[in-house]
Amino acid sequence: MTTTTMSPRIASGTDAHGFAASVPGWVLLTVGVVFILLNGHRWAVAPLAWIGPVPLLLYVRRLSNWTQWLTFGVILSIAVTLQVLKIITEPVSFALAPMFSLPAAIGSLVVLAATEWVRRQLGETLSVLTFASLAALSDLAGYTMTEFGAWTASSTTQVSSVLVMQLASVVGLWGIGFLMAWVGALVAALLGSPQPRALVTHALIAAAMLLASLTWATLRLTHSQGGELLVGAVTTDIGITGSGLPSAAVVSKNTADLFDRSAEAANRGAKLVVWPEGATFVSRTEEPLLIQRAQDFSREHRVDLVLAYAVVLSDAPRFFDNKLEFIDSDGTVAATYRKHHPVPGEPVMKGTEELQVVQRPYGRVGFAICYDYDFPAMARQHARLGANLVVVPSSDWRGIDPVHTEMARVRGIEGGFSVVRAVRWSTSAAFDAYGRVRGLLPAQEDSKVLVANVPLERVPTVYARVGDAPAALLVVFLAGLLALALRRR
Repeated sequence: MTTTTMSPRIASGTDAHGFAASVPGWVLLTVGVVFILLNGHRWAVAPLAWIGPVPLLLYVRRLSNWTQWLTFGVILSIAVTLQVLKIITEPVSFALAPMFSLPAAIGSLVVLAATEWVRRQLGETLSVLTFASLAALSDLAGYTMTEFGAWTASSTTQVSSVLVMQLASVVGLWGIGFLMAWVGALVAALLGSPQPRALVTHALIAAAMLLASLTWATLRLTHSQGGELLVGAVTTDIGITGSGLPSAAVVSKNTADLFDRSAEAANRGAKLVVWPEGATFVSRTEEPLLIQRAQDFSREHRVDLVLAYAVVLSDAPRFFDNKLEFIDSDGTVAATYRKHHPVPGEPVMKGTEELQVVQRPYGRVGFAICYDYDFPAMARQHARLGANLVVVPSSDWRGIDPVHTEMARVRGIEGGFSVVRAVRWSTSAAFDAYGRVRGLLPAQEDSKVLVANVPLERVPTVYARVGDAPAALLVVFLAGLLALALRRR
């Protein structure tokens, strides 16, 4: 191993300095794997995600050949797969885990390898900014270029923190990911650098940025909204399980129960009632009867109804038309919508129609179905359409409860509108435009009806206006960095 002390450039090969030099490599790797298991999904320790990359960034300093990198990649893939397995519960298959985990592991490996290459070529400070930039762009690519949505974003680990998520109203998920990765990489550099004092100024700048961001977020949460509306979310425990579709008798009773619960919500003052995704099942010939029943219900109770259901197009192989009808209080079908982002492998028709909002006396209502709202672009489109409220019929499983509902509220923070999510088998909730809870119905509750007051005043946001465009600055930075590294070589 050779190093230079007069230049920021580090020669290729293993490199262990500073405090981290006294820690065995296997310890760093083991701690890194444990951090991965604790950082994501169920039973996660959210604050740990800010320093989650530290042991792995220190470990890769010691890798000197392709065999070591390949072994590390295999271990990383196993760790991420184990992390994803935490969310696998009935009725989801274990085969889903590698479908999500392997692309995530490969992406992480590329980011770590590129960061280490820059560190060895250009030194600690630029490698810290490289890691933060690559991590942010990886998050961005995940929810804009793949069908994995916000599940690929590191900032999804923070969705339980309404304070941290306020930053999404300005910089989106990628911006929060940049800040998190910046902190993690800086800690690793301080622990691993032979000259940590040279990083003090950098550390002070990062600390000031973090403090300023969270102070602004705290002040933002002191704001309030006006123009409230009582909204009802009803749910059910009847759905597709490992045994397949429920019987006709069970479906019939379930449909009747849904209308009874909708009537309860209307009697409690709700002006808009939302069903969960695929709340009931009908054949194509039965569909007009269900819609007519819903129209009669809306006229009788003078309530808007978001009728979410699934039309069974084929049972072998299983295939559905997963849709909703927005029926206004006059009994008119004001809009029809199909799921735009089916979960990879989900046997449903893909919606291709343009997003729309329905104009009602109380405001403009947008809609999406479950996994759709893992994609920030949909929230930006709803914001551009002037939505005051977005309703999201959903169907989850216990392994992603309540994370998936908390992820949906971030779309409201980004777009500046309230969100109501009615969910089968998981937590139903109503949020204001700041992501604050206005109503909550855990899956374990005996009641299947949530009625909540949600504000309808729009909150303008920077992210709704400019989207992810500022991330282009990171691309310019990395391109300049690559040119500098190649020139020095």
